[in-house]
Amino acid sequence: MIHFSRVYKQGSNPTNEDAYVVNQEKELFAVIDGATGLGGLPGKIAAEAIQNGFDTGDFEDSLIEQISKGNTKLAKKTKQELGQGIEAIAKEKRSACGIAAIQIHENYMEYAQSGDCMIFVAYQDGGIQSLSYDHVMRLDKKAIFELYNAIDKRINPEISGEAFQEIYQEEKERIIPILKANREKLNTRGGYSIIDGTAEAMEYLTYGRIPLHQVEKILLLTDGMQLHGMEGDVWKESANFAFKHGIDSLLDYVVQQEEADIFLKKYPRLKHADDKTGILVELS
Repeated sequence: MIHFSRVYKQGSNPTNEDAYVVNQEKELFAVIDGATGLGGLPGKIAAEAIQNGFDTGDFEDSLIEQISKGNTKLAKKTKQELGQGIEAIAKEKRSACGIAAIQIHENYMEYAQSGDCMIFVAYQDGGIQSLSYDHVMRLDKKAIFELYNAIDKRINPEISGEAFQEIYQEEKERIIPILKANREKLNTRGGYSIIDGTAEAMEYLTYGRIPLHQVEKILLLTDGMQLHGMEGDVWKESANFAFKHGIDSLLDYVVQQEEADIFLKKYPRLKHADDKTGILVELS
């Protein structure tokens, strides 16, 4: 028997670019994190294309085949929107998305991951295993460091929230070249994986299968569900919290952190609040 709980909350941007899949008949679950291009296509296009690939796939399709079909749909949609083949479009202008997906079978589980979505497994003896690695975080950290280093040179302890926001927006515009350079690394050995409609997206996808020996819970998270300001392995701490207290409590905690830091001073980040999606699957 499979039980699951899910959270889905829009962040501070006008559009929620996250998506999710819950298909109990196929025992398939996924969280999807859309990434808007810099001056390009909305990330929602990619998220919905991958979501649609799961929703319309044949029942006998493997997890990878369903993602591949969604990736093909994204390439076609991108060409419709921009009038060019996907390879001719600059990487920073493409609609893209990360994904964390699982499909549960009788004795094993398939999984697939791309971008900064994450998959964790909890075992009956208390052990926790990460099935994914966040290669995006190290690039984001560089951009955040440059952003707040520039801000620190312009502010003083008495600065008002309004003045801080104005400086923040000005300096964020100045780090666009860094963000663009990060995008140029997608689906390369020196960068990170992302679903963007290209053949390389499937080549750099993390995927595999694990036996269900003593597996108790499986956790899927988009990066908006990551705790702020934790020392050490932030993702592991986020997973530990969700496994111990539940996915709803993790969402509440992250939101509380963000609402207590509306001027982005305590927890430096690129936006006030990211979209948040999480699924916690429990096996019995």
